[in-house]
Amino acid sequence: MILHASHYNTTNTTTQYQQTQKVNNQEQGKVIVGSPQPEHSKNTGDKKLAWEAFTEKVESDPSFASDMAEAVSFIPDKMLVSLAEAPPLTDVKAFTKWASKSDEFDKEAAVVTEQRIKIYNKMKDEGETDADIFKRIMDFNRDLPLDYQVKAGMLAIDTHA
Repeated sequence: MILHASHYNTTNTTTQYQQTQKVNNQEQGKVIVGSPQPEHSKNTGDKKLAWEAFTEKVESDPSFASDMAEAVSFIPDKMLVSLAEAPPLTDVKAFTKWASKSDEFDKEAAVVTEQRIKIYNKMKDEGETDADIFKRIMDFNRDLPLDYQVKAGMLAIDTHA
C-alpha cells in the first residue's frame, strides 16, 4: 500500500494532539475547560456494560438473535496462543511440538462444538426462540472446564496476580 501525503492536507501536530486529547477526554466523561459537559457523563448510572447491551439486542432483535445463536453453536473454538511464546521457526522440532498443542485443542473443540450443535438442534425442534438458544449455549460455555475456557480465550487469567 502506498500512502500519499500532500503538504496541503497536513495538520500541525500540536493541534492534532489537542484534538485527540479533547475527544479522548470527552469519551471518558471528563470536563474540558471551555467545552460543554458531554451528555453521557451526566448520569453514569444509566451506562450499560457492553455485554448487557449485547444481550439486550439478542433479546430484542430476532434476526440478530438467530445469527448469534448459529454462530455460538456452529463455529468451533480455536486455541488462543501467544506468539511471544512460540519457539523460533529455525527450531523445527520445538516449533512442531508447540504447534501440535493447537491440533490437540482442535480435537477437543470439535467434541464441544458437536455438543453445542445437539443443544441447538434440540431446542430448535422444541420451538425455542433463538434468544433462548443463545442464552443456553452461553450457559453451556460457562459450564465448560476452566482450562478449556482459558485456552479458547473465553476467560482471561491474570498471570501477574
